[in-house]
Amino acid sequence: MAEITRTIEINAPADKVFEYVANYQNWSEFYEGLSDVKPVTEDTFSTGSKFIYKTRSAGMTFTVGTEFRDFVKDEGWTGKSFKGVKHQTKWIFKDLEGKTEFTHGVNYHLPLLFGGKLLDNLVLKSSYEKTIEKSLENVKRILENG
Repeated sequence: MAEITRTIEINAPADKVFEYVANYQNWSEFYEGLSDVKPVTEDTFSTGSKFIYKTRSAGMTFTVGTEFRDFVKDEGWTGKSFKGVKHQTKWIFKDLEGKTEFTHGVNYHLPLLFGGKLLDNLVLKSSYEKTIEKSLENVKRILENG
């Protein structure tokens, strides 16, 4: 399983960063390659909330389903796949007295059907690292510049 984790400091309060990032309606705005986000559950802001969306990386598009786990307002959550590529995510928001340390990470496993570890090492991992970095930079830009 591949793992990628990145952290960025954002000049905005943790509750504001959390509210923006946790709102699925904003995901396509800041998360590179993510589109067509649709909630599966009525509740979209707690443990058990589920979403289906499309993600594009290295020229390939995947339909993915993720469920929020361990959701704690203003602090973060983990995500676990229930559809598509097997993955787990983490979203951590640490208050730094008016600023936020925002950490996002993903563990994923590509099945052999998609080329498995070889394709991941050659193409996907570096592409996904850039996706996460750019997505974090997008959140910083949006929240710091209004």
